[in-house]
Amino acid sequence: MAKGKVTKSKKIIPAESQTKPAGDNLTNSFMSLTDKIVAFRPDKRTYVVLIILGILLLAFYKKSLFIAATINGTPITNLELQLKLNEQFRTQTLNQLINEKLILSEASKHNAIPNAQDVDKKITDLESSVGGKDALDSLLTQQGQTRSGLREQVMVQLAITKLYESEATVSAAEVTKFIDANKQMLKATDSASQEKEAYDTIKNQKLSQIFSEKFQQLKQTAAVKIF
Repeated sequence: MAKGKVTKSKKIIPAESQTKPAGDNLTNSFMSLTDKIVAFRPDKRTYVVLIILGILLLAFYKKSLFIAATINGTPITNLELQLKLNEQFRTQTLNQLINEKLILSEASKHNAIPNAQDVDKKITDLESSVGGKDALDSLLTQQGQTRSGLREQVMVQLAITKLYESEATVSAAEVTKFIDANKQMLKATDSASQEKEAYDTIKNQKLSQIFSEKFQQLKQTAAVKIF
């Protein structure tokens, strides 16, 4: 009797149970994570936690934003400092800012705003007059001022000059009269330097007087509201 050929049946594995390549698994995991991130909607509590964490990080890495000083471990906060400064110097500082804004606004109307080069030159002249850059910095520190504050002051002064210098005319007779009356007080020794010193002094005096009159008029017509 002939032996029959035995045929083994092939087991069919469902497609979904077959092992997928590792790359496909990673891709699917990444896509799933991306979908979760996109679908994530933080609630109010999450926002509060994030804000608190942000404040704590700032307090740790940027202490100077919150603390002005410490005395035996007890902090003086910047808020305390600002409240005290506001209490003691608010009126004086606010009036100064108002005056500066009014002057610069008027200068802007008449195209009399000084440029950066003019300001730099004036500061360089100031440095030369007091003995150099370091000497000026030391003087500013003694007066409790900064370079940026000085630049603002110089800009205002130059704006006043550009606004009203055409009205502050000085004659040769005035220069001669001033030298005769103040010869002992002049710093310059030669004739040409004395004339320049006298001219500059008279011009500045006239500028100051003209500005005082003009500024009073300007302030009366300005719409200033203090809160």
